[in-house]
Amino acid sequence: MPDSKQSILLGALVTGLLSTSYLSYINVLCCLGVIAGALVAVWHYTDTNELTIPTGKGAGLGSLAAIGGTVIAVVLNLVLLQMGIRHDLAMVEFMVNSLGDAMPPEQLEEMERQLEAPFEVGTYLLNAIFGIALSAAFGAIGGSIGAKVFKKGGDEPQTADVIEQL
Repeated sequence: MPDSKQSILLGALVTGLLSTSYLSYINVLCCLGVIAGALVAVWHYTDTNELTIPTGKGAGLGSLAAIGGTVIAVVLNLVLLQMGIRHDLAMVEFMVNSLGDAMPPEQLEEMERQLEAPFEVGTYLLNAIFGIALSAAFGAIGGSIGAKVFKKGGDEPQTADVIEQL
């Protein structure tokens, strides 16, 4: 099989950018940014090499692109947080401002406490490890979908050919 590093890097860059700062809210929709990066990796690989890949290879490409992209996003987000850009609190602030009247007082107090809490690197890194694992799973899903969608002919064995060989 041809080298896939370039495709994985491209998918990782897409995942990383779509998972950074306020763009990361696209991942609220079933990790759509991660799946998009995995699809880009598989598309680039199949298009560049003009071949069809098995679903497992697509899952592997997508998973590696997602892991790389999540690492990129973790680093970029950490830089932004250190600069004082607290995008991590935007959703909490939105909920407090728009749904505050409908929330129980205890829940509203907890959300307001989160808004005032200082940034903690340890908690951030623990969340990053969880995010990498979750992204790998959704990247595999996106890569599998991409393997089925982006067929170019070539290496994937056809069922009839396999049966004839038996």
